[in-house]
Amino acid sequence: MTKNIAREPNKVYFERMVIMAMLLVPATFLQGIRALLICAMSVVCCMIADALCCLIRKIRYNIKDAAVMFWGLAAGMMMPVSVPVGLIILSSVLCVVVGKHLFGASDNIIFSPPAISTAFLIICYPAEMLYSTKYGEIYPIFAEFEGELTRSAEYSLKLGNVPSKNVLDTLMGFVTGSIGTVYMLVILVCGICLVLRRTNSFASVMSTLVVTAALAFFYPRADFGNGWLSVFYELSSGYLLFGTVFLAAEPYNVPQKLMGKILYGATLGYITMMFRYFGQTEGSFLFAFLLTGALGSSFDRLVDNLVYWKKTYVNSFEKSKTKVQSGGVKLTDTQEIVIPEKYKYNTPPIDSEIKRHRKEKRKKEDDR
Repeated sequence: MTKNIAREPNKVYFERMVIMAMLLVPATFLQGIRALLICAMSVVCCMIADALCCLIRKIRYNIKDAAVMFWGLAAGMMMPVSVPVGLIILSSVLCVVVGKHLFGASDNIIFSPPAISTAFLIICYPAEMLYSTKYGEIYPIFAEFEGELTRSAEYSLKLGNVPSKNVLDTLMGFVTGSIGTVYMLVILVCGICLVLRRTNSFASVMSTLVVTAALAFFYPRADFGNGWLSVFYELSSGYLLFGTVFLAAEPYNVPQKLMGKILYGATLGYITMMFRYFGQTEGSFLFAFLLTGALGSSFDRLVDNLVYWKKTYVNSFEKSKTKVQSGGVKLTDTQEIVIPEKYKYNTPPIDSEIKRHRKEKRKKEDDR
């Protein structure tokens, strides 16, 4: 196993959840106590849904399963502070039932549970998921909100407009967006902590950000007049930075080999930008992540096949070529074809069996 998942997965998830909970501090201070209540309710509902699913499936329920709590907190972080209570419950049910138990519990995770639930809500309830309060406005817990809900910077970029907030305001989180995805400085600090604690893959995170930044620099979606501004706003908009740091580096998603991690991250960054260029909805990172995350183990197999092909065929061809050029092998020589070990299947020795049966038949005829 890789260094970032060498420890017990439950401890890794608990550590990631604790670090991600740092985002609740600025969220509660700037968006009100409702942001904290939404995240807490999301975690509790996920735990209840997990307990009910375990009861229905007649399997043991582990109340200390940190993965479920982590997914619940992540799903709550990706909701706006104005989200209705009913959608919080629906998100928790989708997160646990579809994301976890539908595929056979934690050992068989194919798609990231919070990504599934949030992507579903964005498609089915865009008005509730893509609109949030402006900076400085507090959404009340019980009273009716009298302000105006607005769209995020990702929507402005999709229209080809430059976001209205400057760089400093964007870094500090003084912008419109979900509860925990707008505080760029805090997310960066959390990402550094996760890398230092070896619970995040530095290679996968950096390859995602580098590919995204390269495409944003050379193909900006708005007239910034400066490619670096395009890079900054692309990385700081939507769920990209939050998802790359907390979701894309989950133990069940990241490939094990270094080259596999790099290919995984590069593919995620590329598909995200393609969805942003040609897609019709916000939350492009989540849809790209669902597609790339399902192929996580395939990147390791791709690397293994490439290495094996180079070792078996390219190197052997170069070796044979050198022998021919040196005169060690003549073109008229009979060469034995050897099947590589990887492709040697457990087939019976047909010729030997036929010869043995013939000998036994002849012996019986002689005895008669």
